[in-house]
Amino acid sequence: MTVRAHDAIPYAEGSELLFPALSCQIAEVGLTCLVGPYRAQLRAYLLMLAGIYRPLAGEVDVLGQTISALNLLQWRKLRSQIGYLSGTASLQSTQHGLMNVMLPALYHAKRPFQETLDKAQALLRELNCEFEFTAFPAQLSSFQKSQLALARALILDPALLIMDVPFNDLGAKEREKMGRLLGKYPQHRAVCMIGGLQYIHFLEQHADQIIFISEHKIITFNGWRSFTQTEDPDVQDLLSVL
Repeated sequence: MTVRAHDAIPYAEGSELLFPALSCQIAEVGLTCLVGPYRAQLRAYLLMLAGIYRPLAGEVDVLGQTISALNLLQWRKLRSQIGYLSGTASLQSTQHGLMNVMLPALYHAKRPFQETLDKAQALLRELNCEFEFTAFPAQLSSFQKSQLALARALILDPALLIMDVPFNDLGAKEREKMGRLLGKYPQHRAVCMIGGLQYIHFLEQHADQIIFISEHKIITFNGWRSFTQTEDPDVQDLLSVL
Protein backbone atom coordinates (compact mmCIF):
# COMPACT_ATOMS: atom_id res chain seq x y z
CA MET A 1 0.00 0.00 0.00
CA THR A 2 1.17 3.53 -0.79
CA VAL A 3 -0.71 5.20 2.08
CA ARG A 4 -2.05 3.76 5.32
CA ALA A 5 -3.99 5.80 7.88
CA HIS A 6 -4.91 4.42 11.30
CA ASP A 7 -7.31 6.43 13.48
CA ALA A 8 -5.78 9.56 11.94
CA ILE A 9 -7.23 12.99 12.65
CA PRO A 10 -5.97 15.87 10.49
CA TYR A 11 -4.57 19.13 11.73
CA ALA A 12 -7.14 21.86 11.04
CA GLU A 13 -6.37 24.97 13.05
CA GLY A 14 -9.29 27.37 13.40
CA SER A 15 -11.89 25.04 11.91
CA GLU A 16 -15.15 24.56 13.79
CA LEU A 17 -15.89 21.30 11.96
CA LEU A 18 -15.64 17.91 13.62
CA PHE A 19 -13.02 15.54 12.22
CA PRO A 20 -13.68 11.81 12.72
CA ALA A 21 -10.69 9.48 12.87
CA LEU A 22 -9.80 8.04 9.47
CA SER A 23 -8.51 4.52 8.86
CA CYS A 24 -7.91 3.66 5.21
CA GLN A 25 -5.47 2.24 2.69
CA ILE A 26 -4.54 3.66 -0.71
CA ALA A 27 -3.22 1.09 -3.14
CA GLU A 28 -0.05 1.44 -5.21
CA VAL A 29 -2.16 1.79 -8.37
CA GLY A 30 -5.64 3.27 -8.66
CA LEU A 31 -7.77 6.25 -7.70
CA THR A 32 -9.17 7.07 -4.27
CA CYS A 33 -11.56 10.00 -4.06
CA LEU A 34 -12.59 11.77 -0.85
CA VAL A 35 -16.13 13.16 -1.03
CA GLY A 36 -18.40 14.90 1.44
CA PRO A 37 -20.37 18.07 2.20
CA TYR A 38 -17.42 20.21 3.37
CA ARG A 39 -14.55 20.82 0.98
CA ALA A 40 -12.38 22.46 3.66
CA GLN A 41 -12.75 19.32 5.75
CA LEU A 42 -11.85 17.07 2.81
CA ARG A 43 -8.80 19.20 2.05
CA ALA A 44 -7.51 18.75 5.62
CA TYR A 45 -7.68 14.96 5.22
CA LEU A 46 -6.09 15.18 1.77
CA LEU A 47 -3.14 17.24 3.04
CA MET A 48 -2.65 14.72 5.84
CA LEU A 49 -2.67 11.76 3.45
CA ALA A 50 -0.22 13.61 1.21
CA GLY A 51 2.23 13.91 4.09
CA ILE A 52 2.12 17.70 3.92
CA TYR A 53 0.82 17.99 7.49
CA ARG A 54 1.38 15.61 10.37
CA PRO A 55 -1.79 14.08 11.86
CA LEU A 56 -3.10 15.62 15.03
CA ALA A 57 -3.73 12.11 16.33
CA GLY A 58 -3.29 8.59 15.05
CA GLU A 59 -0.76 7.55 12.41
CA VAL A 60 -0.28 8.02 8.68
CA ASP A 61 2.31 6.04 6.72
CA VAL A 62 3.20 7.34 3.25
CA LEU A 63 5.42 5.24 0.99
CA GLY A 64 6.45 3.13 3.97
CA GLN A 65 7.36 6.04 6.24
CA THR A 66 5.47 7.21 9.32
CA ILE A 67 4.88 10.94 8.88
CA SER A 68 5.00 11.85 12.57
CA ALA A 69 8.44 10.18 12.92
CA LEU A 70 10.21 12.03 10.09
CA ASN A 71 12.79 14.76 10.59
CA LEU A 72 12.88 17.74 8.21
CA LEU A 73 15.42 16.18 5.84
CA GLN A 74 13.45 12.92 5.60
CA TRP A 75 10.22 14.85 5.15
CA ARG A 76 11.67 16.88 2.29
CA LYS A 77 12.93 13.73 0.57
CA LEU A 78 9.51 12.12 0.91
CA ARG A 79 7.80 15.19 -0.56
CA SER A 80 9.86 14.79 -3.74
CA GLN A 81 8.07 11.46 -4.31
CA ILE A 82 4.59 13.02 -4.09
CA GLY A 83 3.07 15.09 -6.88
CA TYR A 84 0.49 17.71 -5.92
CA LEU A 85 -1.99 19.11 -8.42
CA SER A 86 -4.32 21.88 -7.26
CA GLY A 87 -6.99 23.54 -9.33
CA THR A 88 -6.91 26.51 -6.95
CA ALA A 89 -3.15 27.04 -6.46
CA SER A 90 -1.56 29.62 -8.71
CA LEU A 91 1.32 29.02 -11.06
CA GLN A 92 4.31 31.32 -10.69
CA SER A 93 3.13 34.40 -12.59
CA THR A 94 6.67 35.72 -13.11
CA GLN A 95 7.86 32.48 -14.73
CA HIS A 96 6.83 31.21 -18.15
CA GLY A 97 5.02 27.89 -18.51
CA LEU A 98 8.06 25.74 -19.18
CA MET A 99 9.89 27.07 -16.15
CA ASN A 100 6.81 26.51 -13.97
CA VAL A 101 6.97 22.84 -14.91
CA MET A 102 10.72 22.62 -14.33
CA LEU A 103 10.86 24.26 -10.90
CA PRO A 104 10.11 21.18 -8.73
CA ALA A 105 12.81 19.15 -10.49
CA LEU A 106 15.36 21.95 -10.21
CA TYR A 107 14.56 22.34 -6.50
CA HIS A 108 14.22 18.71 -5.37
CA ALA A 109 16.16 16.60 -7.82
CA LYS A 110 18.90 19.07 -8.71
CA ARG A 111 19.20 17.54 -12.18
CA PRO A 112 21.18 19.22 -14.95
CA PHE A 113 19.22 22.10 -16.48
CA GLN A 114 19.15 20.65 -20.00
CA GLU A 115 17.94 17.25 -18.78
CA THR A 116 15.15 18.94 -16.83
CA LEU A 117 14.26 21.12 -19.82
CA ASP A 118 14.03 18.09 -22.13
CA LYS A 119 11.83 16.21 -19.69
CA ALA A 120 9.49 19.17 -19.16
CA GLN A 121 9.06 19.63 -22.91
CA ALA A 122 8.34 15.92 -23.35
CA LEU A 123 5.71 16.05 -20.61
CA LEU A 124 3.97 19.03 -22.17
CA ARG A 125 3.87 17.27 -25.54
CA GLU A 126 2.51 14.12 -23.85
CA LEU A 127 -0.29 16.25 -22.37
CA ASN A 128 -1.13 17.64 -25.83
CA CYS A 129 -0.35 21.23 -24.89
CA GLU A 130 -1.16 23.32 -27.96
CA PHE A 131 0.39 26.60 -26.86
CA GLU A 132 3.80 28.18 -26.71
CA PHE A 133 5.63 26.61 -23.80
CA THR A 134 7.26 29.94 -23.02
CA ALA A 135 3.91 31.72 -22.65
CA PHE A 136 3.22 33.17 -19.20
CA PRO A 137 0.24 31.93 -17.13
CA ALA A 138 -1.67 35.18 -17.64
CA GLN A 139 -1.65 34.50 -21.39
CA LEU A 140 -3.21 31.04 -21.06
CA SER A 141 -6.74 29.71 -20.66
CA SER A 142 -7.91 27.89 -17.52
CA PHE A 143 -7.50 24.54 -19.26
CA GLN A 144 -4.00 25.36 -20.48
CA LYS A 145 -2.99 26.36 -16.97
CA SER A 146 -4.42 23.05 -15.73
CA GLN A 147 -2.21 21.24 -18.22
CA LEU A 148 0.81 23.12 -16.91
CA ALA A 149 -0.10 22.34 -13.31
CA LEU A 150 -0.45 18.64 -14.14
CA ALA A 151 2.92 18.59 -15.88
CA ARG A 152 4.47 20.30 -12.86
CA ALA A 153 2.97 17.64 -10.56
CA LEU A 154 4.36 14.83 -12.74
CA ILE A 155 7.87 16.17 -13.45
CA LEU A 156 9.44 14.09 -10.64
CA ASP A 157 7.64 10.84 -11.60
CA PRO A 158 5.82 10.69 -8.25
CA ALA A 159 4.67 7.39 -6.76
CA LEU A 160 1.67 9.22 -5.29
CA LEU A 161 -0.30 11.91 -7.11
CA ILE A 162 -2.51 14.16 -5.00
CA MET A 163 -5.24 16.07 -6.86
CA ASP A 164 -7.06 18.92 -5.13
CA VAL A 165 -10.16 19.91 -7.18
CA PRO A 166 -8.42 19.33 -10.54
CA PHE A 167 -11.58 20.28 -12.47
CA ASN A 168 -11.90 23.67 -10.77
CA ASP A 169 -12.74 26.65 -13.04
CA LEU A 170 -13.14 24.41 -16.09
CA GLY A 171 -16.19 24.36 -18.34
CA ALA A 172 -17.99 21.15 -19.31
CA LYS A 173 -15.92 20.48 -22.45
CA GLU A 174 -12.68 21.33 -20.64
CA ARG A 175 -13.56 18.98 -17.76
CA GLU A 176 -14.06 16.22 -20.29
CA LYS A 177 -10.64 16.91 -21.83
CA MET A 178 -9.01 17.11 -18.41
CA GLY A 179 -10.68 13.84 -17.42
CA ARG A 180 -9.15 12.12 -20.44
CA LEU A 181 -5.70 13.42 -19.49
CA LEU A 182 -6.01 12.36 -15.87
CA GLY A 183 -7.56 8.99 -16.66
CA LYS A 184 -4.32 7.24 -17.54
CA TYR A 185 -2.41 8.16 -14.38
CA PRO A 186 -4.23 5.95 -11.82
CA GLN A 187 -3.12 3.01 -13.97
CA HIS A 188 0.53 3.77 -13.18
CA ARG A 189 0.56 5.21 -9.67
CA ALA A 190 -1.55 5.83 -6.59
CA VAL A 191 -3.87 8.83 -6.95
CA CYS A 192 -5.87 10.47 -4.18
CA MET A 193 -8.18 13.40 -4.89
CA ILE A 194 -11.02 15.63 -3.80
CA GLY A 195 -13.36 17.43 -6.16
CA GLY A 196 -14.24 14.38 -8.23
CA LEU A 197 -17.94 15.21 -7.98
CA GLN A 198 -17.25 18.20 -10.23
CA TYR A 199 -16.97 15.67 -13.05
CA ILE A 200 -18.84 12.51 -12.13
CA HIS A 201 -17.97 10.66 -15.33
CA PHE A 202 -14.33 10.58 -14.17
CA LEU A 203 -15.31 8.75 -10.98
CA GLU A 204 -17.60 6.38 -12.86
CA GLN A 205 -14.67 5.35 -15.04
CA HIS A 206 -11.69 5.42 -12.71
CA ALA A 207 -12.55 5.45 -8.98
CA ASP A 208 -11.40 2.27 -7.22
CA GLN A 209 -12.29 3.63 -3.80
CA ILE A 210 -14.54 6.45 -2.61
CA ILE A 211 -14.32 7.64 0.99
CA PHE A 212 -17.29 9.63 2.24
CA ILE A 213 -16.37 12.01 5.06
CA SER A 214 -18.73 14.16 7.13
CA GLU A 215 -18.60 15.53 10.66
CA HIS A 216 -20.11 12.36 12.11
CA LYS A 217 -19.04 9.45 9.94
CA ILE A 218 -16.54 8.05 7.48
CA ILE A 219 -17.67 5.33 5.06
CA THR A 220 -15.47 3.59 2.47
CA PHE A 221 -16.94 2.32 -0.80
CA ASN A 222 -15.44 0.09 -3.48
CA GLY A 223 -16.01 2.35 -6.44
CA TRP A 224 -18.75 4.54 -7.86
CA ARG A 225 -21.48 1.92 -8.15
CA SER A 226 -21.18 0.90 -4.50
CA PHE A 227 -21.21 4.58 -3.51
CA THR A 228 -24.37 5.44 -5.45
CA GLN A 229 -26.27 2.33 -4.33
CA THR A 230 -25.80 2.85 -0.59
CA GLU A 231 -28.85 3.58 1.53
CA ASP A 232 -26.94 5.86 3.86
CA PRO A 233 -29.07 9.04 4.12
CA ASP A 234 -26.12 11.45 4.25
CA VAL A 235 -24.61 10.02 1.09
CA GLN A 236 -27.99 10.14 -0.62
CA ASP A 237 -28.39 13.80 0.43
CA LEU A 238 -25.04 14.59 -1.17
CA LEU A 239 -25.93 12.75 -4.36
CA SER A 240 -29.30 14.50 -4.57
CA VAL A 241 -27.70 17.92 -5.12
CA LEU A 242 -25.48 16.80 -7.99
